[in-house]
Amino acid sequence: MVLDQPTLLLVSGLVIILCGISFILNTAMRRNDASGRLWSISFIAGMLTALSFSVWGVAPHLWWVLMVGNAAYVISIGAIWAGSRVFNGRRSHIWIPLAAGVVVAILTGVEGPDSGVWTGSTGLFIGIAVFAGLGGAETMRSRMRRNLNARILSFCLWIVCAYYVLRSSIFVTLGPDSNVFVTYFGSSNTTILTILLVLVGCISMSILQAERSGARALGDVTVGVHSVVGVLSAASFMQQWADWVERASFHGDRLAMISMDVDNLPQMNTAFGRTFGDAAIRSVAQIVRHYAPTTSLLGHTGAGRFVIVVVTSNAADAEQLAIRLQTALVDEPIDPQQSLRATASFGVVDTDAFGYSLPALRRALDDATLTARDEGGNRIVVGRPAPLALD
Repeated sequence: MVLDQPTLLLVSGLVIILCGISFILNTAMRRNDASGRLWSISFIAGMLTALSFSVWGVAPHLWWVLMVGNAAYVISIGAIWAGSRVFNGRRSHIWIPLAAGVVVAILTGVEGPDSGVWTGSTGLFIGIAVFAGLGGAETMRSRMRRNLNARILSFCLWIVCAYYVLRSSIFVTLGPDSNVFVTYFGSSNTTILTILLVLVGCISMSILQAERSGARALGDVTVGVHSVVGVLSAASFMQQWADWVERASFHGDRLAMISMDVDNLPQMNTAFGRTFGDAAIRSVAQIVRHYAPTTSLLGHTGAGRFVIVVVTSNAADAEQLAIRLQTALVDEPIDPQQSLRATASFGVVDTDAFGYSLPALRRALDDATLTARDEGGNRIVVGRPAPLALD
């Protein structure tokens, strides 16, 4: 059976709409957080794109509707990147995709109706390639890097990036009427690819949201200003951390930060059940509370992730604290009946090395912890500033 282009567009639109409605409803009902809202914007923009192109297919004289469709298409891909940044604990910078959408709409309007179906396509193709590449890179860093579904999403985004880099190159150099473009990068092939990637991407993002919802039991639920495991919740901890950094900067005190990320937590949940994983987090939280100095700041910034902020007199103190915590994990089983023990990846940074900028400290701490995890876990990595380039 051969499907003509209008039928393919209709099928693509239905797939995008159904996936979008499903994701948006699940986000609203299960975990209405910032990354979920941004990904919902992506699906809303995708549905607007499908609607715009469908309207243009029925009424080609309404060429201006392509301005809306092209802009929404770029915003849709850009919102995936923005949501992934938030998922990784960074600022969304959603204004960048929105601004790019406005630019694409203006370029489409400047071209006018003379180019027909390809009106504004140059800016559109480049915008999709850029944001797909940014999204693919973002889903392979920080928290998302160790998640299988994030890797699947990254794979989809890299395919989109590569496809649209080639498509835009052929479009600009050979034109949309060339045999190469029509055969390999025409509307039919693009529509089929879009359907497949929307389905896979929707499933991956839905599972990512569901996993974050599942982590909510011990990752986000608070009792006053505290996480349910007994240390400061993420929001309260970040406020206190910022305050400590500001006051330490004023007094010239050295602050050290130790990040402690429980290894193989998803595997624990899969092998022994979420109850066991929750018990492991509670046990690790108790170890952090007992072995960290009384004057330190303790935070539970995510399921299985703890951060300790402490005033130190020298660079070795923070590393020694991390060694004590690592030893305590070995000495104290999380399941006495089975003698099972948890391990963790540790990152250590201080203000002498990275200054008193909280974003710089957070980034250095995440990088050190990720390095410890990449080296196999159960490691302590002390963050070092990048050496200055010599002229």
